[in-house]
Amino acid sequence: MINSCIFNKQHWKKSLLVSAILATLTISGCADDAIDGANGIDGIQGIDGANGADGADGKNATADPSMVTSSGFAFPADAIFVQPFAVDGEDITDELVLALFEVPAGATVVLPKGNFTVSETIAIAAADNFTLTGYGINETTLDFTNSTGDDGIRFEGGINIAIRDFSVLEANKNGIKVVSANGVYIAYTGTIWNGPLEEDNGAYGLYPLQSQNILIEHNYAYGSADAGVYVGQSNNIVIRDNVAKNNVAGIEIENSTMADVYNNVAIGNTGGILAFDLPGLTQAYGGNIRIFNNEVIANNAENVGSGAVGIVPPGTGMLIFSVSDVEIYNNNFTDNETSSIEIASYFLANDDVSAYPTTYGATMTDGWSPLIKNINIHGNSISRSGADPRGDLVTDIVAGYTLMLGQTMPAILYGGVGESLSNAGVIAGFNALVGADALADGVNYDPYLAEDLVCASGNIDNNSAASSLEFPEVNIGVVYTANPASPALAYETMQGNSNLLSCTQPRLAPAVVTFRGKKYGCLGDDIATLACAL
Repeated sequence: MINSCIFNKQHWKKSLLVSAILATLTISGCADDAIDGANGIDGIQGIDGANGADGADGKNATADPSMVTSSGFAFPADAIFVQPFAVDGEDITDELVLALFEVPAGATVVLPKGNFTVSETIAIAAADNFTLTGYGINETTLDFTNSTGDDGIRFEGGINIAIRDFSVLEANKNGIKVVSANGVYIAYTGTIWNGPLEEDNGAYGLYPLQSQNILIEHNYAYGSADAGVYVGQSNNIVIRDNVAKNNVAGIEIENSTMADVYNNVAIGNTGGILAFDLPGLTQAYGGNIRIFNNEVIANNAENVGSGAVGIVPPGTGMLIFSVSDVEIYNNNFTDNETSSIEIASYFLANDDVSAYPTTYGATMTDGWSPLIKNINIHGNSISRSGADPRGDLVTDIVAGYTLMLGQTMPAILYGGVGESLSNAGVIAGFNALVGADALADGVNYDPYLAEDLVCASGNIDNNSAASSLEFPEVNIGVVYTANPASPALAYETMQGNSNLLSCTQPRLAPAVVTFRGKKYGCLGDDIATLACAL
């Protein structure tokens, strides 16, 4: 039975894997040193290295351990070594600038082993089949505490760039940024702001932007005041086997298409995993995003961020915000204090419907839409959700469910105001703003058809008998109305044949990354793995 009221307002074995991963975090309790690849499968033209690790253009491993990283990547014979006899604490800025100025195509540059300081942004332009490597995520660290630059390391343009086996600490703005590249591989790399999560920490850890063919794996991101692992305005993306901890957003996909996010651990962030479409960006909208087989645990940090991530409620396992065509499945959500999965249109952040043509008209012409369509949530396990719901974005919704209805905050929460507005014809006039290309992609403000619906099926209430005393039920909740000032709240226990969000959608296509002539992801090197068979 569905319960509602009018609220006036304006399996799982992976827990063992998590323990094993977290036990390896050794940089100030932070970094992950060489997590094994899926089933020991090689990565980028790699070697059968230690722990089944990946390699970027790796040659056969040599007997000399000084020529192999802790993840098993062997340095090629023609590698360029930066200050190989540097001592701990030395400033190696000048040597880095010299070594990375106009690097030749195909070069591998090796950072020294140890802990070093860097006093300015290291910028690399138009790199071609270039590899930048240290000796390991714990073995090579670059400390930007006293840097005069904004980013730690920044790549501008380039083809087939590999970044691996070192850590960047305390960058002023972003740890490792890559802009406008085709082919980006980041592995066994850390970006870290030590200490508590604070607003003056750097913004992004790993930060590819406006790029294509991006593979991010086996990394560790800690302490970002925006997102630990972020990919924006990009296409063909695989993010797998990473740990994101104590960031505002653990992992974020923004205005990007064809992205697979799987086998990651998002723990202790404000929001674990996010997918956004934001107005006013060069790539107006994204889609075909699959988020699966991740551990999303205790993402309850207070939000110290600004801008878009500043809206994320503390205690959010996953937030899908103003983006369509997303599949969320076989994830494990545990101890997220507000909600495990939140799906919301942009109307939740800005409910002034009449102002949209003026405020967002140009970006709506390019195809950005405040709506969310075709969201398929299935086979997820949810436990201990909603212990302390909070956050400006959901203040009134929390009050409605917990105070008026006396219910646990829904573990799956759908802000369906946009759907209600479309179905009531209130925003039909927005169709006049949509450009021809976006119309061809199906962007419209017509009443929702079956293929537009938000669906939840086969999700599991995984509360233990002991937990059920404190968390009596896992609910699905829907906020819907044609009048944003007077939303209706509905809820239903998530078991059996629930009626709320009771539908299914066709499965989305896997993402494929092509890097240095090989394919990666569920139609590439991971084709035989368990996660890709789900």
